[in-house]
Amino acid sequence: MTTQYEGTPPEVLLQKFREKLLSRGARGIIGLSRQFKIMDDNSNNMLEFPEFVKAIHDYRIEVPEKDIGTLFGILDRDGNGSVDYDEFLRMVRGGMGEFRLNIVK
Repeated sequence: MTTQYEGTPPEVLLQKFREKLLSRGARGIIGLSRQFKIMDDNSNNMLEFPEFVKAIHDYRIEVPEKDIGTLFGILDRDGNGSVDYDEFLRMVRGGMGEFRLNIVK
């Protein structure tokens, strides 16, 4: 017996989130930092789940309500219940491209 995933695939959720941030001007680290600060309503340098849900609605990101927790879980890499800026940046920006990796090496 196989179990099918009922919600939107995680990679699709993350891509929708990335695309919406890009459309709002978050093209580089400075733009992403600005978006993170806008979402961080209590200015504690962390996104808690209620702030994240509010941002999803404010930004009009087309994510089904049942999948918002999944998207938050993708960003919350350490599973501590909040997303810090490093987690946010790593998941939204993604890994280094080949060009950047060669520069680092």
